[in-house]
Amino acid sequence: MDPKFIKRHPESETFIIKKFSFFENEVNLPGNAVVGMGCDFWGDLVVKGNLVLGKGSKVKGDVIAEKATIGADCDIKGNIKVVGNLTLLDRTKVGGLAYAGGNMIIRPMVSARAAECTGDINVTGRTDIKSIQSGRKLVVRTG
Repeated sequence: MDPKFIKRHPESETFIIKKFSFFENEVNLPGNAVVGMGCDFWGDLVVKGNLVLGKGSKVKGDVIAEKATIGADCDIKGNIKVVGNLTLLDRTKVGGLAYAGGNMIIRPMVSARAAECTGDINVTGRTDIKSIQSGRKLVVRTG
């Protein structure tokens, strides 16, 4: 990891990644992470805490975190696996499985091979997800 792209906030154990940063290798962060818009990860992104992935960011590998909010227009080539809640914002693309150990929120125009969670899934608008499995209930809102 290049320290010029990452700042650390020690009190909250949060790593802040500058917008338009890029990383050639897998990134492992031992706390929370806030990723600026337009960042490029050429490998996996593994966060031991909560993740906020900025708008238009790209991950060529998998995303693993405790909880995650994936910003609008993000492109994840691999899978997303979170222990808690997962939010996929507008026009996010997931090449593989989006899995949440808690609840999941899916916004309009999200595409994925599959979405699974142990809690509730709330879908808003039109999506392109081949398979959806919810542990409790599935709520779909159109319009």
